[in-house]
Amino acid sequence: MRPDLAIDLGTAATRVHVASRTIPLTRPSTVWQEGGSRPALRQGVIVDADAAAGVLGELLRRAGSTRWRRPHALACVPTDANEAERAAVVEAVQRAGASTVTIVVEPLAAAASAGLAPETKTALALVDVGEGVTDCAVVFEGRLVASAALRIALADLRATVRAWLDESLGIRVSPVEAERVLREAGVGRGWRTPHRLHVVGSPARGIGPLCAWLEVDALHAALDPVAERIASHVAAFVAGLPVDLAADVSEAGVSVTGGGALLAGMVERLVGELGLAVRRVPDPLLAVVDGARVLAGAGCASVATR
Repeated sequence: MRPDLAIDLGTAATRVHVASRTIPLTRPSTVWQEGGSRPALRQGVIVDADAAAGVLGELLRRAGSTRWRRPHALACVPTDANEAERAAVVEAVQRAGASTVTIVVEPLAAAASAGLAPETKTALALVDVGEGVTDCAVVFEGRLVASAALRIALADLRATVRAWLDESLGIRVSPVEAERVLREAGVGRGWRTPHRLHVVGSPARGIGPLCAWLEVDALHAALDPVAERIASHVAAFVAGLPVDLAADVSEAGVSVTGGGALLAGMVERLVGELGLAVRRVPDPLLAVVDGARVLAGAGCASVATR
């Protein structure tokens, strides 16, 4: 049964693609409750079923997918999602209005976005550095043949930024400001990386706002342990591949998707760890949902419908 829509239910943002649109609908993976926002997911999987159903329900209504009938959906999950975590995705999508749900692991979708045809005889290695998960995989002939997920990613880098600013400068910043600082500083120095960054927050004690300058090299030193865990995870995955897959990956290199692919210094760090070519896909943030749309259009013959 060919799905009518493709879903990337991510830790930071949820995206829904329908055939009638050229770009996916997107919204944060949170719902508002009195006193603050409530996250639907953490580390790539659902932690609040009601919030997840609410996020998806709004997107499906905006897409007009549930106006006349209950659509068929394809939804993506991390490679290490267990049965309970996959079942939670199915339940949330169905509560949002879908009739049936096809589950596909995210690297398979990303591979489809990268133009890897099922009949391709060369293995493709992908690394998705997302909000909550760093997901490594090798896809061969349209199948997932190796994978390893680490539930450390952008959220941990952002939390490190906030903790370091609090401890080093005595300034507390919002998640939005921490995201800006992380994006401008990256995880390694490049030719555009500034030496200092202006930051705005509130003091640990007293009345704000408080403005300060931070030294980017000092921030990089604080981010290094987390960034190194991500890079080491990818390196260990590649080093552990069987000889035949390793030969293909060594020749073709590694493709990187997700928001982490856009961080200055991330690709360079992976090149240094792997000693291989590493390329950022053309649109890292949309790679999974765009690929899911391709799979949905092809009828998802290679994956089981739940």
